[in-house]
Amino acid sequence: MTRRRQALLFLLAVLGQLLVLGAVVAQREHLLRTGDSVRLRCRPVDPRSILSGDYVVLTYLISELRGDELRRLNRGGESFQRGETVYLALRRDAGEESHHPVALSHQRRSLRGEGVLLRGRVQSAWEGHLEIRYGVEDYFVPQREGERLERRLGDTVVEVAVSPSSGESAIRRLFVGGEEVRFY
Repeated sequence: MTRRRQALLFLLAVLGQLLVLGAVVAQREHLLRTGDSVRLRCRPVDPRSILSGDYVVLTYLISELRGDELRRLNRGGESFQRGETVYLALRRDAGEESHHPVALSHQRRSLRGEGVLLRGRVQSAWEGHLEIRYGVEDYFVPQREGERLERRLGDTVVEVAVSPSSGESAIRRLFVGGEEVRFY
């Protein structure tokens, strides 16, 4: 193989990787710009990672569904297993700051018209208890900001962008004590 051909193949490989990376970034940016806004209440914790830096783990009130609440949301009496994809319909009533769950199902189509549909994955399930992750649990912050944020914890609400077509979500904004958290 000639040097010219090797250089061309190398260039194509690099361009392919850049295109894939660009597509991922563009998809996330599109979601943040066009996704439906949902506000979720949570309880953050502040771990640190030597490799990742500071981040806040957000545990949402909708992450654990138990007892009567789970029975109320699971209208179809479905059973849930670890690793399965589920959809949670969310609605915000007039005068309320955050959204609350109204229905839960494996099937998106069975929840149409119920509200904004958030896609999640079952982490654990046993009788009367369901634990779900939605992909918006980790919020990276500038170095040493995690500690500052932890000291200000109180009433924490996260604004999440949710894709109307897939239920995919991304964190748009974080509010602590009613004020948006900004890092400059």
